Amino acid sequence: MKLWDISKIIYREILFKSIVETTVRKKPEDIVKSVNSYMWLNKIVVTVFICAMPIYVALNPSIFNCSIFLVYLLFMFVFFFLQIVTSFVSHSFDFLYLLPLSQRDISKIRMLTFLRIFDLPLLAVVLVSPLAFGLFVSPLSALWTLLGVITAELLAVAIVFRLARFFYSKIAYSTGGWKTLLRMFYMIAWSVSAFGFYFIAVFMTELPKIHVDLRGWDFVFPICFGYVMSGSLNSLALASSLAYLIFAVVLFNRTLPIVNERVVITTARTTSISIKRTHPIFGILKKDLKLISRSPAHSMLLLFPIIEGLIFVKDAIYSTSMIMIAIVLVVFVAYGVEREYTKILPIDFWTLTAGKTLLLVVVYVTSVVCATVVRSLIGVSFSPVGFAQIPSVVAMGVFVALIYDRLGVKRDIYTGMCFLILILIPCLILAYTPLVVGLIVGMVTNVNPIVTSFVIGLIELLTIVAIAEFSHN
Repeated sequence: MKLWDISKIIYREILFKSIVETTVRKKPEDIVKSVNSYMWLNKIVVTVFICAMPIYVALNPSIFNCSIFLVYLLFMFVFFFLQIVTSFVSHSFDFLYLLPLSQRDISKIRMLTFLRIFDLPLLAVVLVSPLAFGLFVSPLSALWTLLGVITAELLAVAIVFRLARFFYSKIAYSTGGWKTLLRMFYMIAWSVSAFGFYFIAVFMTELPKIHVDLRGWDFVFPICFGYVMSGSLNSLALASSLAYLIFAVVLFNRTLPIVNERVVITTARTTSISIKRTHPIFGILKKDLKLISRSPAHSMLLLFPIIEGLIFVKDAIYSTSMIMIAIVLVVFVAYGVEREYTKILPIDFWTLTAGKTLLLVVVYVTSVVCATVVRSLIGVSFSPVGFAQIPSVVAMGVFVALIYDRLGVKRDIYTGMCFLILILIPCLILAYTPLVVGLIVGMVTNVNPIVTSFVIGLIELLTIVAIAEFSHN
């Protein structure tokens, strides 16, 4: 019990550091009081979100749905916990050696602190999933669901730790000269790994639409568990499921010793400092890109619009709508990165807003261009609908800048999820109003819907700019 209590203190310290990075307005004693509420509130949100999936799948227990559930479970654990696990990897436990604790006790404390990160969602899914399958499918399906969830969770915990360790050691502190190029290579490889499960899940959701036969694929994870969880038992799927369970246990056991290892970062040699002057707007853009690239969760969100645009690339309107949803998350990150610290600098509201909004435009235009290029390569005709939404993206940027300027910042997606929900609805309204109005006008009249969307976006932008200007006068 003593070690468990110590691990709780260390875990709260990790969360405290994460919250301190999000705001400079609060007093330290106020942040200490809010640590527990942040911790439980966000864990409950994540738990509810994850536990809703097995209930839905149990009501529709097909091989596809069961397989997709396990892949999404893997992705959710990687997505939601990568940031906090990276903080754990970078946390120093050296002060424990000053206490009357043995090496074994210190190792246990590190392990307990690590497990605290996942405790509630991990246990909730293990309990809810087999219970749902037991009630709506069969007791045998409940047993295999339990084994499938345990397999997915063991793989997820092992993978998220190894990704966090890789990010901290290879990406976050690789700078200067050729190391910058190496860092970019590592970032691409890391991002592909982090988004891999999402790619697989989206790909698998498309398989039923083209009537793909899964027979012959029952040895592949998670399809093998999809067979046994849905009640379609066969010897190959059963043997493959047990094999993957053993593999997950072995991988998890081999990861545990690494959790107790300290990551040693070799710092670069001290060199002369060179200061390059640039325009404030571009300086803000460069600063934000560097800071975001050192945060795993924020790096994932920055790449999310590009990924969404490529996944749904065949339909220009649908691809654009998915990019706009992802851009809302980028808005949340862009306006949170060191936003409070810039307030103490002699930078006016519009210069800071222009720098932040430029980041959104760069990410959005890059996503649309990538989707457009791929669309042309596969023979789909060009559509400018994505470019017509640029005014709406700028309007979102100015709107969120105004909200953050008045309410302050909670930029970490793990500790600021409730704040994200508050700005999500108005941002989605700004994003989708031009698209919806353009489509409706196009169906009722002969006016080009793309032109209508562009005009509505300009009206949104001018309105938000006028409100922001009025509030600062």
